[in-house]
Amino acid sequence: MKRIGYIVLGMLLLLCLGTVYAYSVFRKPLEATFGVGATLSGLPYMLALFFYALFMPIGGKLLGKYSPRFVALLGSVMTSLGWIGAGFSRSYLGLLAFYGVLCGIGVGIAYGVPLAVSVSWFPETPGVALGATVIGFGLSPLVTAPIARRLVEAAGPLFALRSLGIAFLFVTVPIALLLRFAESRETSTQSPPPPRTNLIRQGKFWALWMSFFLGTFVGLSTISITGPVAQEVVGLSYEKAALSVSLFAIFNGAGRPLFGYLVDRKGFKTGALLSYLSTIVASLLFFASPHAVTYTFAFAVLWMNLGAWLAMAPATTYALFGRATYAQNYGMVFTAYGVGAIVGTFVSGILRDLTGSYLAAFPLNALLAGGGIGVVFLLERFARKERCA
Repeated sequence: MKRIGYIVLGMLLLLCLGTVYAYSVFRKPLEATFGVGATLSGLPYMLALFFYALFMPIGGKLLGKYSPRFVALLGSVMTSLGWIGAGFSRSYLGLLAFYGVLCGIGVGIAYGVPLAVSVSWFPETPGVALGATVIGFGLSPLVTAPIARRLVEAAGPLFALRSLGIAFLFVTVPIALLLRFAESRETSTQSPPPPRTNLIRQGKFWALWMSFFLGTFVGLSTISITGPVAQEVVGLSYEKAALSVSLFAIFNGAGRPLFGYLVDRKGFKTGALLSYLSTIVASLLFFASPHAVTYTFAFAVLWMNLGAWLAMAPATTYALFGRATYAQNYGMVFTAYGVGAIVGTFVSGILRDLTGSYLAAFPLNALLAGGGIGVVFLLERFARKERCA
């Protein structure tokens, strides 16, 4: 297989795994099914993203010991079974266990595999390779949200969950069996990795971690409330709200290769500052004037910026800490995503319940992005200090 084929396979695998981003299509129907409010209805999504991030380091560790096909197969099967089990749940706790825990663990184990495979085949342009691969994760709602919406409308959210899980099982297993590293990487993974403490004791790690946390806090909280904001604040119908999720998925996907290329050419600082500044503008604009036009613009920008961070973070991890233990290192950096998922989703739900509107989340987004600008300069300082040492 030509090396570009591994990027395509990674995109397809992540297309299935990334259906977690279409959760806002299920959120209000699940509120009606289980009789829960905005805070509780976000828990399955929040838990899925938390366990996804928590098991990324474990997936990276497994990838240092076992073949990509084994790790991808394990994660893919767990993800599919999580969706299927969620669809058969008869209680809200069952939904949390299958969708929130099992599905999240599966995504966490499998997610890093196509990224590590792609960068092993394209070491000369890691940002572009990683950005192109993770397009699948970002564009997933473009494909899966309309399908999920039709299934929900036809037979309810539980039927939609188990139907998608069965489909994922038949798609992801054959893909997982085809993944492998480039020959040079196959041999390099046999050498023992450096101690993890070497990573977490470095200031540049924590500056990158905080930058990623702030970017994902805003992005993941935005994604989780996209459908409800469209219906409650802007006044769109359920069908148009679901369609908007598909539209924003295009921007989420486009942000990944765009910012991956930007990091390769101009460096992390340029990409991160552009992301934070556009987040501030979009958030304050929608807060000041919440209607259909500003909703479309602001959420397109915010979805794009989440995609941007899911390309900038791995590419910068590769640039700062090297290739040899990339999967393990990015697994540690990726824990910022899990913390951002929990805090962001929980805070947006609480603000909705306390104030009666999701609008309160947007000034907070702008404030956090402003703090992120300071962290970017801190990371640059740590990196410069190390180069001079």
